[in-house]
Amino acid sequence: MRPSILPKLLPLFLLILMATGFITCQQLHKKASVGLDEWKAIGLDPEVISAEDFFLGIAPKGFEEVAGTTYKPSFNEEPAIPAQCWIETGYGTQNACKYCHTDYLASIGHGNNYPIAEDQIVYSFPTPALNRILWDNVIHPHKITERLEQDGIELPDREDVDYVRKDNWKSAFDKGRGNGDTEWLSTAAPDSRFALMPALDPHHLFPYVEGNPTSGGQHGYVDEAGYVRDESGGYTGWRSINFFPYAIFTPLTGSVSGIYVRLPASFQQLNGVFDYDTYQANWQLLADQIRNKFYERSHYYGDAAAIEVQAGFYPVGTEFAHPLHYVDLLADGEHGTQLDGVMGDGGLTYEFPGTRSKRVKEIRYMYKWKEVGLADIAMDEEEGEEEFEWFIGKEGQGWVDNGMGWILAAFIENRHGELRPQTTEELTQCIGCHSKVGNTIDAVWSFQRQLPGDEGWGEMNYGQYASTTPEITRLKDYYAADGKMGELAGFYHSVVGGDLYGVMPDEIRDELAVYAQMKGETLNLSFSSEEMLNDDVLKDMSLEERKPRLLERQKLMRRFADDLAYLDYHEADDQYYIKGRLFYPTYTTMQSNIQAYRKVVLDQSFNLGKDVFGSEAGHVPFTFRSDGSVLDEHRNRIPAGEVIYSRPYNSEGVGTTPTGIIQGETLNKAGAVVSPDAPDAYSTTGTLDWMYNPILSDQPVRKGR
Repeated sequence: MRPSILPKLLPLFLLILMATGFITCQQLHKKASVGLDEWKAIGLDPEVISAEDFFLGIAPKGFEEVAGTTYKPSFNEEPAIPAQCWIETGYGTQNACKYCHTDYLASIGHGNNYPIAEDQIVYSFPTPALNRILWDNVIHPHKITERLEQDGIELPDREDVDYVRKDNWKSAFDKGRGNGDTEWLSTAAPDSRFALMPALDPHHLFPYVEGNPTSGGQHGYVDEAGYVRDESGGYTGWRSINFFPYAIFTPLTGSVSGIYVRLPASFQQLNGVFDYDTYQANWQLLADQIRNKFYERSHYYGDAAAIEVQAGFYPVGTEFAHPLHYVDLLADGEHGTQLDGVMGDGGLTYEFPGTRSKRVKEIRYMYKWKEVGLADIAMDEEEGEEEFEWFIGKEGQGWVDNGMGWILAAFIENRHGELRPQTTEELTQCIGCHSKVGNTIDAVWSFQRQLPGDEGWGEMNYGQYASTTPEITRLKDYYAADGKMGELAGFYHSVVGGDLYGVMPDEIRDELAVYAQMKGETLNLSFSSEEMLNDDVLKDMSLEERKPRLLERQKLMRRFADDLAYLDYHEADDQYYIKGRLFYPTYTTMQSNIQAYRKVVLDQSFNLGKDVFGSEAGHVPFTFRSDGSVLDEHRNRIPAGEVIYSRPYNSEGVGTTPTGIIQGETLNKAGAVVSPDAPDAYSTTGTLDWMYNPILSDQPVRKGR
């Protein structure tokens, strides 16, 4: 066909596509109205992708080739809403919502313009479909096993922990960076699908050894100030940060992180030459302004002196590299040729610290490509008018724009354990956390929770974990901004489990049981530890049975936190540290977490949910189960013990069920009765917290303060 004929036939082609359902009027409108020149100008090859594809179950192009198996449709129009948003939060005992849905940062205009705390009050999902639980792996975990057996795939052996001790990062890095390109975008990558693999060489992440840190030029290392150095000892520009994790990202939950940040060359240089003092000064200035501390400078230092400090925002060109690891209880930062935390050929290698396995689950990457301000990231009043969300990205290359000035890219294991670019549908889960969330500063979670002082500049080590003493951490708790309680203590006040799903890990349950026994009659508890703390016992209970037990569990957890029983005192340095038994898993838990996630890897069904609580239908947690009082979308009562597959919605499709987070009168911090949607609303009998502040203070928690 001659090229000159194409423009004349294009309308006919589009009409045929519309008639056959391959493209909708809405998609045509967006394709026509969205200009892609901005992204092309920075070297990307963008396209418009509609969430209608996810809703219709259309497989991403080339999925089977890169994933190693067939696509499993989710029919989920909004994968950005995570599974924990559907859990039961009744009786005023459970509020995981506040860790995303808060107004504090938006109220002070600090890198956030998303006041969404009102979502703590009602399950207000915006469409009929979203008032149903669409995370199939979470509520139907047995189907994963069934699909694998149908494919003839051998189920992972629970004893096979060596799998997580085999590296898969370096081979993926070489696909994107084997040409030596260190820019944010590898325009001549050996494999173009890996062009956005971050330019952080895992061979440069050896632990620091005094005297010969590069082993004679064989590798790079992370120095004592957290700077990533190359084989010659030179600065790569990357720097690691050590931050206080949210409870959903402790080693107990099966996933742990490393965080590495790189600022643009102008921030590293003075008169065109790398200058340590300049880079160090810019890091401190950035850290202070992100954490909303006082700073005097209006502009950055060195060759970045023309760039204005924009409070609550990162400068254009900032990069974040985020490896997400399995948990390995042998991974504690050793290096050499014979390591218990690495499987390989016996050559010179290293373990990551902090239980971070040698194998990565994912490599995540953020690049700040565009300057934005508060007005640019305000809630869109026209949002929701389109039937389906749409995204700028590139299917097959693993990136999307988050609409807030950042490019998000990510790579995840394929069926064979090798990293592949994530699909747009999978990346939408990244957008869910790094876009319109009340708890981030410029779409980032980590920097505002950086540990104070020198401890905050270095590898993410999860309390300086040592495999020989897992009962000990070197991680302090830090007071919240109001000074009333620590960050972890506040978490124990807000939930009735050990994570954002309200699930009670065995490790925390056992520690609480010991505390309850020790305190005895002073707690005045009505139920035994088994009746309160065993999640399996709660699954089939009615409202009359479950509610009093969860209220007692809340009472126990709050007393445990108020008594600082979650901390151990270390006489050697006169400090209080979080107990290792509350922070690190047992070997058995570690094995179970690895096995459960490996099934999802083999199934390649990340779009159906990455968090799995077992392999049988009965393993669905009680927080997804009715107490007999919950109504489904047809307003029929769901029997006690059955999974809550849906909830009621109004004529516009918006959910109407109260969360139950509010109990009794709603008070503000001053103790006055206020409306539940008042900006300073705070519930003393429930768990409502309208103004949760995620910025970590510098003040450690200690007894007798």
